[in-house]
Amino acid sequence: MKTRVGVIGPEDSARIIEEMAGDFPDFVIESFYYKKTEETEQIIPANRHRVDVWLFSGQAPHAYALYHGLISEEEAFFPPLHGSSLLGTLLEVLRNNDRPSSFTIDTIDEKELKEIKKTHYLSDFVFTTYPYTGYKSSEEIIRFHLEQHKKHPETIALTCVRHVFTELRKQGVPVYRITASRSAIRETLKYLREKTSAVWYRSHQLAIIGIETLEQDSPREEYYSYRRRHKELDLKRMLLRYAEDIKGSFVQTGDGLFLIFTTRGEVESHPVPFFLIEEAVLQAGLPVRLALGYGKSVLEAEEHVHQALREARRREGQVIISVNENNEMTEYFAGEGSLSYASQLGPDWSDKLKGKVAPGIVSKIFSYARYHQQQEVTARDIARWLTSSERNARRILHELEEAGLAKVSGEEQEVRRGRPRKVFALQF
Repeated sequence: MKTRVGVIGPEDSARIIEEMAGDFPDFVIESFYYKKTEETEQIIPANRHRVDVWLFSGQAPHAYALYHGLISEEEAFFPPLHGSSLLGTLLEVLRNNDRPSSFTIDTIDEKELKEIKKTHYLSDFVFTTYPYTGYKSSEEIIRFHLEQHKKHPETIALTCVRHVFTELRKQGVPVYRITASRSAIRETLKYLREKTSAVWYRSHQLAIIGIETLEQDSPREEYYSYRRRHKELDLKRMLLRYAEDIKGSFVQTGDGLFLIFTTRGEVESHPVPFFLIEEAVLQAGLPVRLALGYGKSVLEAEEHVHQALREARRREGQVIISVNENNEMTEYFAGEGSLSYASQLGPDWSDKLKGKVAPGIVSKIFSYARYHQQQEVTARDIARWLTSSERNARRILHELEEAGLAKVSGEEQEVRRGRPRKVFALQF
């Protein structure tokens, strides 16, 4: 498996990355050099089709591309500036200057700088910092260094941005450039290899989409009639088109149950298929429910899709449920996002619950609470989220209270006559 890596940065920095990448035969490197960070806005859209993942020379171009929506965090990386990067630059300063004592420095985090000073006994040096997260334009960084230089002409500027380095030199400011160390580049390339391998295996994981026609209140004769069969044929045609679109294999396994076998990468590269639910009614006149199952084997994926279908049968309204290889369940809501919950919790939680409430139930309650941004709940809320009775919900809340995962925070008066309903604050 070869991964196409697009390297973006000034030519000198990019060439070092190219050299280091020679030790990674599973990478195919294609470099794109620039003189100013802003050039990435043209480079990335023009070459996206030639690259699987982006590797930037530093924080500035990476942050710029993120800020302008050119990349996502999952598809782009950069070697961080560790203490060794700054120490290498300071050694260069000491070789060329007699007893320098004050510096201006951009980009590097103040916490990192304090740690370096403490570890390497640099307390005699005075650093005026300009740390930032995200993106800052070269002009802003240049302005910072120039203002400090006017106040203290003896100050030496340390910058992580090549364009800033070039402009400050033109204006006669003593300036040195901090670049990522070779060890940082090597570690980033190692991480990139592991990450791309994980992404590749995830995208090629088996996925099964289950489509099940809903039982309708119609006579038994209608269910087995030619009219019903014609409807199912219309549904099959629609599902075949979708299977072709996601490079899948379409199978009918029984009356009203259809499975599409494909890969996780294909499923995740397309929108969550709520449109199939709508088109099934419009084109075939058959309401359906959908579920997704992922797994490392056909058997595991099939078990998970049937588990997701069973859970979907308990839901009202448009919801698509998926179960992944870790047995984690995700509910997708039409136009309203999604929420995920696990079937197991950590040992600390299990000890607190003492087997009185299933871990999956607790995970589900907390996931719904986060989704609705609702920390205070009543038995009615829990019953609705779990599609169970209020009596069962009250029992669950009592057990959560006993375990220290919920506590009574007040009461809510019924509109009609009756006892007030307890309000519980969940302890996340």
